[in-house]
Amino acid sequence: MTRLLRVAAVGDLHCTKTSEGAFQPLFAKIAESADILVLCGDLTDYGTADEARILAKELTALKLPKLAVLGNHDFESGAADEVSRILTDAAGVTVLDGTAVEVLGVGFAGAKGFPGGFGTRALQAWGEAPVKAFVAAAIEETLKLESALARLRTPGRVACLHYAPIAATVDGEPAEIYPFLGSSRLEEPLNRYRPSVAF
Repeated sequence: MTRLLRVAAVGDLHCTKTSEGAFQPLFAKIAESADILVLCGDLTDYGTADEARILAKELTALKLPKLAVLGNHDFESGAADEVSRILTDAAGVTVLDGTAVEVLGVGFAGAKGFPGGFGTRALQAWGEAPVKAFVAAAIEETLKLESALARLRTPGRVACLHYAPIAATVDGEPAEIYPFLGSSRLEEPLNRYRPSVAF
């Protein structure tokens, strides 16, 4: 008999210094209807330790497994490692960064991802050194996701990202900013390892 695992996935919480109590209604609903929470990046607004402490305090009320990937906002202040450490130590969040974990019999693999555009319009490593470095960062995040997915041995597998792996994910956003919202490079490991679902 297959066990049903209810996954709640949210992203872009953008917790600020004034967010105390703001997430309690959301987290109460999640506690009633989910077995696990996946946080898909931009957990904080400016990536500060103070914001992470407030979010960690909010998350401690949730007595279920919590997994996360960071987003670009979580890197803004240069304290991403501290943000991860606070969420892990104070709220029991497992932060995935090219890593994989099994929870309740299901495998979870995650990486932040990176921008770069989609399909034939994706940015290529050509020209100036900063462009090449940008594309190299996108490839590095793709390899992190691929490595994490390759480690999973469970029948049920979940991929967690902040940046979009396909253009359809960002439908509704202004077309001009599509290249900054994701990269089709991230789709390649998803197609290769075929997770049950990707958030």
